[in-house]
Order: sequence, then C-alpha cells, then structure tokens
Amino acid sequence: MNRTAHPILSPMGCLGGSVLILGILIAVWLSGGAIFSPGELSVYAEGHPLKGFATHAEFENDCTQCHAPGAGITAERCEACHTGVAVERRTATGLHGKLESAQSGRCAACHPDHRGRDFNANAHAIRSFDHSVLGFSLARHALGYDNAPLGCENCHTAITFAFEPATCVQCHGDHDEAFMSDHVKAFGPTCADCHDGVDKTSEFDHAATDFPLEAKHARTDCAGCHSPQIAPAEAKTECAACHAEPAGHKDAFAETDCATCHTPDGWKPARLGDRPAFNHTDTAFQLVHHVTDYAGAPITCKGCHLGATDGDFTLTAETCVLCHAVNDQAFMGEHVAKYGPNCVSCHDGAGNMEGFDHARVFVLEGVHAATACADCHEGQVFKGTPSACADCHGEPAIHAGVFGLKCDSCHTASAWVPAQLIRHTFPLDHGGEGEIACETCHLQSYTQNACAGCHEPVEMETKHAELKLAAEELVQCASCHPLGLTEGDETP
Repeated sequence: MNRTAHPILSPMGCLGGSVLILGILIAVWLSGGAIFSPGELSVYAEGHPLKGFATHAEFENDCTQCHAPGAGITAERCEACHTGVAVERRTATGLHGKLESAQSGRCAACHPDHRGRDFNANAHAIRSFDHSVLGFSLARHALGYDNAPLGCENCHTAITFAFEPATCVQCHGDHDEAFMSDHVKAFGPTCADCHDGVDKTSEFDHAATDFPLEAKHARTDCAGCHSPQIAPAEAKTECAACHAEPAGHKDAFAETDCATCHTPDGWKPARLGDRPAFNHTDTAFQLVHHVTDYAGAPITCKGCHLGATDGDFTLTAETCVLCHAVNDQAFMGEHVAKYGPNCVSCHDGAGNMEGFDHARVFVLEGVHAATACADCHEGQVFKGTPSACADCHGEPAIHAGVFGLKCDSCHTASAWVPAQLIRHTFPLDHGGEGEIACETCHLQSYTQNACAGCHEPVEMETKHAELKLAAEELVQCASCHPLGLTEGDETP
C-alpha cells in the first residue's frame, strides 16, 4: 500500500514549525514584547523625567515597565515612576488619594495608552473625570464671571492640580470685594468647608436651619455669631453661646434655655415660662434702688428671692430686714420696731418714701397731729390705710340716718365739737325770702333733698320735657342746680 506522509507531521513539517516558533521567540525577545503591542505609546511629557524616562514612548519595547506577566498593568509598576501618586494613595490625600479607581489600583481606567504618539493620557483623564467625586461639583463653575469657560488652571496649579483656598477668595473677591471681605471675616477663607459647588448662596434660607433669624437676630451681622474657627454646620444655637449670663441671673435660674423667658424681640420685657411678658417695673416693687448691694456687687434675683433657683420667687419680709441691717443695724432695729418688718407695705423700690410727706396722703392737723401712728395703722400696716372719717370714727347715734358720712361738712380736725356747717353749696336763702329752715328741704335726713315739696312734679316735667330726663334723673335736682339757680343763670 502506498501511503502519503501528513504535511504537518512530516519531518519537513515539524522542522518548519520549529523554525517558525523559534523565530517568533527570538523576535519577542529582541522586541521586548512590542510585537504584541496594540498600538504606539504616547510622547506626551509632563515636563520632567521620571525614573530616567521623559515619555512612555521611550520604553515602548519594554512592556514590563507597566505590565506584570499574567497580571497586566499594576499600580505598583506605575508608581515606580509616579512616586507622587504613590504618596497620595498611601496617605489618602490629594487627588489620587480620593479617587475610587486610584485607590483600587486601576490606573489605566483614567490614563490609557497605546493610542498613538500624540495621545495625551492626562487630557483624556480630565475630559472623563467627574469632579463631584472629590466633594466639589463644577455645576456652577463651568463659566467665569465674564462668561468665559473655566479651565482646570483657573483653580489649580499646573501638573500637580494642587488647590489653594485663597483661589476662591481671590476670584470671588474680584467680583464683589465687600461681600467676600464680610464673608471671610465670618466664615474664614476655606470655602470648601461649606460649599460643594452645587449650592447657591443667594437661595440660602436661614429659616431652614435649626436657628431661624427673627427680630434682632435678623439684623445681626454673620460674624456676630459665626467665626472662621467654627463651620456653620457646627455653630452653636444655644443663647449662652453668644450671650453671657447677666450678673443678675447668677445662681438664680436652674433653666439654661433663655428662650423660656426671653424672645429675639428684645432682652426686655421677659416672661416667666408661659406667663405674660414680665418686667419688674410692673410689680409693686421696682428695682431702681436695688441694682447693686451695699458692697457695689450686682443684686441677683436670688439675692432677694431665696427660692428663685427652684422657680419660687416669693419674697419674705425678713430678707429686706436682714440685708439692710448689715449696713445699719441700729437704724433697722428702730425702724422695724416702729413700722414693722413688712417693708414693701411702704417702700416701692423707686424711692417714694424718701422725704415722705404725710400731707400728700392724709393731712395731720389738729388732734390728728398728736395721734400715735399705731392708732391709725393697726398691726403696723401702712399701705392701704383708709382715710375717710367714718373708717376710724363710728357714726354717733344722734347722727344715725340723718347727716350721712360727710363728716368734714360740719367737723374739723381741731375737735369734734363745736360743729358748724362748713360746706353747703346750695344757698340757704333759696327763694329770695331770707334764710330758710333746714327742715324745709331736708324733711327726714340731711342727705335727702325734698325739692318736690315746693316745686310741683308736673310743672317740673313740663319745663324739662325737651331734655327728655328719666324719672329718676328729674328728682336729682342738685346734680344740675348745685347753686339753686334757674336755667340761664346756672354756672358750672
């Protein structure tokens, strides 16, 4: 049987194949693996050599500079040249310390190559780069104030893409210097602490925060509450963070929330809890002469209201006595013995008892001048003491139901007797026929006027018809005719 040899498995076929494989291996060895290159490497240069190479094209035939056998491109091989990137990844700082792709070691995801001599891997990375992953979006920074496109170099230094906060201040300050000056004063020059590039400050509403600006707070400059050392998100909203506790409050209030009593409308008037607005001048005791104590120290609420810490503002008489006795014990001893310990029954804190004149309240004359204080002020109670005669002097039996209680119409402070008619506005010679007897007008008592005994009711109704007086008004003649004169002759 004539058999033909297989062309590949024949001695010549095996020899040819071996020569081909050997040639390929030699070519790979001589080219450094360039035979498998998908394209030319870039000649883009950053401006300074890295590990002796100015561009990637210079080690185009040495694939192992970037590729590890069986692993492809590794971050470690890239970082052998790009040492700055290695530092950023290791310390989680800078651009490459924040990018997820860089942290995972996928350098070629942003910086591919083998795309020709003129390919710029950095420019490609920038075009496909999402700036928002760094915490600052370029949504509102695509154009400058002159509407010209903003490039990376407008905010970053070349090559390293370093960023200086002063860049923001300079750019925005050139547009509105006054605003930026005030803004930096209040919040500091590190704009990125507050702004993420998406926000728009002109639309910012402070009311949407935990601290709405109301009343006087609305007129306060930002720097009055904010400082460069404290980010707005960390700003304190407690009143005490800005307002020092007044001396008068010291140890007086357990409550630390000033809003319990005060509002942004003003420090005064204050309110106590849910009660109406409070001002000490609205009480029976003002603080005009109780701002400081005898030593010159501020008088606190607790200085007089011992239970103020627990919300009890009750004032005890002993508090006044003990405090003033420290300054002048002899005077207070005599004063308390004479007038009692209830100081607020006479004193109102505004000095109304300084140079006190009894005549302004009740004239002390005649027998009253020699009367002991205790005879009128029982129990050493002075405020509210009645001043009408009948409040102290009981009506004599002979007077009962006859003269009324206007004692000073007949009596004086000189003595009860003799009495005389001191005040009688109505003329005693009414009618023009000489002085008439009291009983003519006062039939049963001297508090009643019997005008109808002489003046016929029907006649009076006719004469007063145009006035349309009610029946009860018509009989009160003296209210319109106190001098007993007829219409036309009456005087006010």
